[in-house]
Amino acid sequence: MTRRPPPRGEEGMILINVLLFVAIATGLVLLMVNREELALDGALRMREASRALAIVRGGEVSALVALRRDAIEAPQVDHAAEPWGALAESGIAIEGGTFDLVIADAEGRFNINSLRSGEAAPVIMFNTIARQVGLDEEQMLLAIAYVRGQGPITDLRPIRLAGVEPAVADRLQRLVTALPGITQINLNAADREMLLLLFNDPAVVDRLIAVRDRQGFLTQQDLGDQNVTAPPGTRFASNTFWVRTRATIGSTAQSGAALIQRRPRDDGSIETVTVERWRNAAVPPEAPAFVDPA
Repeated sequence: MTRRPPPRGEEGMILINVLLFVAIATGLVLLMVNREELALDGALRMREASRALAIVRGGEVSALVALRRDAIEAPQVDHAAEPWGALAESGIAIEGGTFDLVIADAEGRFNINSLRSGEAAPVIMFNTIARQVGLDEEQMLLAIAYVRGQGPITDLRPIRLAGVEPAVADRLQRLVTALPGITQINLNAADREMLLLLFNDPAVVDRLIAVRDRQGFLTQQDLGDQNVTAPPGTRFASNTFWVRTRATIGSTAQSGAALIQRRPRDDGSIETVTVERWRNAAVPPEAPAFVDPA
């Protein structure tokens, strides 16, 4: 029996159907390949993120160890020239990426949570700072009421949302921080702006900074040599420190910031623990900035 050829015109339709089928099949194959690639890429990014996060936590642990050792070996003074300050790294190469670590004394500024103590000295200090940066009387009273009523606060962002102008908030942030508990200002960590507010004498401040730059720290004797005394609410040591770490593996980056605090136990010994921790975009603005490699 002989096969009849398809009627004239049907050959083109058959070819079109075949090509359409091939196109659909090719699209499905490409879709499956793309999904496979996306899955592989997602798995790779998850592995990179997990490894980067582990490195970030490792940086925090190294800071804990160094600060715990410092509490035993040099409890009377704290300054960045001590061994714990040598932990800082900027763009150091690691397998598959880079690592950054910033460690800083957190007690170089006035702790706004000190307002919760009920004592007059912190209020006087905050009033002085508030006038210096440009807060009006109402804003100052609202800030004090907020901290006493809602505190302790963990960062200064709620103050920024209380109608304070951005420029004023930026100046406030240079002089004020939010730390757990009641802390004093470490004169070895305070910058020139803070020292000017504390001593109210530019010549004395410049001489003290020159001494601190030369030997790495200040002592009570250094203040005595300048015929000044330590202002109320200040000292030469700290209990609270920032550590901020960032790890980049491949195309994935993880960053974190932690507040490490040294505090006494009931038996009189000192424990060194992480009291606050933030990741990525949640890091508060008062955390120290990473230093870009030169």
